[in-house]
Amino acid sequence: MPKIAVLLCTDSIGEDAGTERHVVEVVTRLDRTRFDPYLCCLQDSPRLRDMAGCCGTRVFPVTSVWRPNGLRQILALRRTIRERRIDIVHTFATKATIVGVLAAKGTRAKVVTSRRNMGYWYAPRLLYLFRYLNRHTTRVLANSERVKRLVVEAEELAPEKVDVLYNGVDVERYAAGPAPARPTVGIVANYRPVKDLGLFLRAARLVAVEVPEAGFLLAGQGPLREELGRVAEELGISERVTFTNGRGEVPEHLRCMSIGCLSSESEGFSNAILEYMAAGLPVVATDVGGNAEAIEDGVTGYLVRERTPEAFAQPIVKLLRDERRREEIGRRGLERCRERFEIGGAVRRLEEYYGGLCGR
Repeated sequence: MPKIAVLLCTDSIGEDAGTERHVVEVVTRLDRTRFDPYLCCLQDSPRLRDMAGCCGTRVFPVTSVWRPNGLRQILALRRTIRERRIDIVHTFATKATIVGVLAAKGTRAKVVTSRRNMGYWYAPRLLYLFRYLNRHTTRVLANSERVKRLVVEAEELAPEKVDVLYNGVDVERYAAGPAPARPTVGIVANYRPVKDLGLFLRAARLVAVEVPEAGFLLAGQGPLREELGRVAEELGISERVTFTNGRGEVPEHLRCMSIGCLSSESEGFSNAILEYMAAGLPVVATDVGGNAEAIEDGVTGYLVRERTPEAFAQPIVKLLRDERRREEIGRRGLERCRERFEIGGAVRRLEEYYGGLCGR
């Protein structure tokens, strides 16, 4: 039986963020006896060039879909789909979805488009465009049931056209090390408005009063770094807060943490939460998007439903004061992660999904 040729198309894999890591994991782990993967990006990066040894890669540089070069790149991608006899085009990210769906029109390829967030920034005209693209899409793949419900409603899609497959995480990569010498409350999130790191810092001030020995770690980078530094200064906790500014790797940061947090205003299905669980950390996260599908409230972590520093700080203080409880919740989270969200299983489910689309 011939292999299934899969073209994964995304904006870029240059940044070390959730979707980018997911795409790399999928391309790397697809069974080469069944699949022939091909990776296309709209922006070049060293990471993409490094992938050339593992699969076919190509850059279709698109700054704007609506300019002449955008049309040229769409037509160039269409030629690639035909020449390589691509069976499935799977798109990630908004611009790549526009380019990928339009490129696949008139070809033999089945088209899968991903929805991996709650669309908090979608303008009405983008929703209209998605509704048009959905008419030329075989399936839409959401990364949580909550995202599926939003997609069905906002994009006016039939529920049976939207499937759900959860993200996965490499449990071994994030394996826990020795407990940190200092109790440290951490968050893995780039410094962007949607992550609401101001809420995390305001909660940290309250935690610092109750647990004076605690430290705080913000592992990420982004445009709000200076503003967040000023907030920490104004709250009087700057000496206890560490910003990584993009330095180091996520696993090493997790090994410095006692608790993993997420203060986001919106999430699809958080990779950071899976990484915390894989590292054996209890999780404290806002109850947004698919977070409740990853966390068992009170079992593997705590969901914060009220967006106030007091509500966010309360479970953190409780966990810092009870080491046995902290370890027990972390252990249960690791077990849940291994059972439901391990990357090998996630990729196998995606392989079966691809196979089903092609009848193989």
